Amino acid sequence: MALSSDPEKTEEIHNVHAVKRWSPVSLIRYMKKTDLLISGGGGLLQDRTSTLSLWYYLGIIYLARIFGVPVYVLGQGIGPIQKKYNKYLLSKTLSLIEGFLVRDKRSVKLLNSLGVEEGILKGSDLAFLLSRDEKSSQNCLPHPDRKIVAAALRDDVSGRTDIVRAVSSGLDMLHQNYEVSIILFSSHSPADRQINADLQSSTNAPCNIIDVGHLSPTQLVEMIKDVDVMIAGRLHALIFSFMGGVPVQGISYDPKMDSLIKEVNELGESVEFSLWHPEDLINGTEYLEDLESMFERKEELKTAASRVNRILTSQAEENLNMALDWIEEEFESDRSKY
Repeated sequence: MALSSDPEKTEEIHNVHAVKRWSPVSLIRYMKKTDLLISGGGGLLQDRTSTLSLWYYLGIIYLARIFGVPVYVLGQGIGPIQKKYNKYLLSKTLSLIEGFLVRDKRSVKLLNSLGVEEGILKGSDLAFLLSRDEKSSQNCLPHPDRKIVAAALRDDVSGRTDIVRAVSSGLDMLHQNYEVSIILFSSHSPADRQINADLQSSTNAPCNIIDVGHLSPTQLVEMIKDVDVMIAGRLHALIFSFMGGVPVQGISYDPKMDSLIKEVNELGESVEFSLWHPEDLINGTEYLEDLESMFERKEELKTAASRVNRILTSQAEENLNMALDWIEEEFESDRSKY
């Protein structure tokens, strides 16, 4: 059983039974029948998005424990927790969880600071395990005879003005110096459309906005593979670029992006991938130099990105299998208690 905001679509795509996540009656009815709850993946236990989001996921864990259902966290990045009361609630909830498979060292450190020392496995983002069998039904990328530079940015970030100014200047520079084709990835979100419209109006270079909201993650990875350089202001644009072996420059909106780039750069590759924070983009000269250097070294970075993908995919698979074996053993040994 899966909790979903659109149960019919979830059942159709994933071939699992799904229930409406906001229906208390359905949640209680099915939780009574549940043998095990897996909370994950992504960044569910954090209050950066909203306090209500954190409370919802903590509430699901509490509901499970009311009915004696063991809970495991898989594939999550824990935190950040910005409010003291939310940190208190999280610390109390962690004692109800049997074990954790987290996607970064930052999450391990936060769990340790909240008193969790055992029952933690550190893996990588489970998105690296996406099936590669599904192909995109169409190639929407323009000018296949040119190098392609893409940007995928969030609208709801601090320093938005500095991001738009720096990135649009960078796109101008690459188009003028290298005659690249520029594409801007957009979801169905009105916010996405707005920041891309602002980028388009801020640059003299022609920009093609491509709506990718209808694509599955696998199809999006297949599309990104044809990009030569990606400017990623989203975590999954960063991940999908590595999955596609694409040179990528990150623009951080959340510590989880910092964690990924830091761990990637600690893998011992001969090159490092850059990550910019909005407040650092005020100095546009350094940013433009970094972007141009990345474009000049794109073949070297492409090779490194492909190696990063192989390493993180292997880590994700190995640690997920370890976690599932561990859960199965503990669940079977403790099942009589529940």
